[in-house]
Amino acid sequence: MRNFLTLWARELAACFLSPVAYVLMVVFLAVTSATFVLEVVQNPVVDQPLTVSLCEAIVVWLTILVTVVCMRLFAEEKRSGTLETLMTVPVTETQIVLGKYAGALSFLLLVTFPVVLTLLLLVVVSPVLQLSDIDGGALLSGGLILVMVSSLLVAVGLLVSLLTRNQIIAAICCFCAVWCVLLFGWIVTLISGGGITATYVTVTDHIRDFSRGIVDTRPLVLYVAGSALSLFAAVRVLESRRWR
Repeated sequence: MRNFLTLWARELAACFLSPVAYVLMVVFLAVTSATFVLEVVQNPVVDQPLTVSLCEAIVVWLTILVTVVCMRLFAEEKRSGTLETLMTVPVTETQIVLGKYAGALSFLLLVTFPVVLTLLLLVVVSPVLQLSDIDGGALLSGGLILVMVSSLLVAVGLLVSLLTRNQIIAAICCFCAVWCVLLFGWIVTLISGGGITATYVTVTDHIRDFSRGIVDTRPLVLYVAGSALSLFAAVRVLESRRWR
């Protein structure tokens, strides 16, 4: 456990030591908040809770954030040769993968959380909206599904970063993989010609339902299983390096 916590702290500190991290935080907050506010202002008569618009705005830009955060997790370590040094210390591959995963996910959530304040700010400055218009339960369930989606996307991004030493290639592949996860249900429906309804694996439907306060345990199981499978694959890939 001590090794895991040390690697977690190391990875989280590495994220905040770079000035790029702070620029990324400001840009993500600005573009996500602007997307949310524009959606509300341009469609004031849409019968849709504010939490739905907020979660949809977050998940759109989350794809960029996950790509930037995950592309360097292992690709940079492999390029600079520090991964070999890390694997010589008394830590297991599982601890390395979980430590980096926890650090990246923690940073992602810390960057995402302040966007929720935009919702409160909009209520304060709006002459029409009231604090009672915000459903606290829907906001909490929307936050839950965003955490679960983020956990899966970071796990996928970590696995992609482990497969290459070039950050540019890692970024491109990670971005494509993230969008494939988000659009997986739509892709299945398209391939089947509408013969298969893939609601159970459609991320956008999950986000829309949870941000309305409709909680279903099946998507939660799906995201936990998907994250665990991606991390398991990452551990096996990392273990295979010892035999090369």
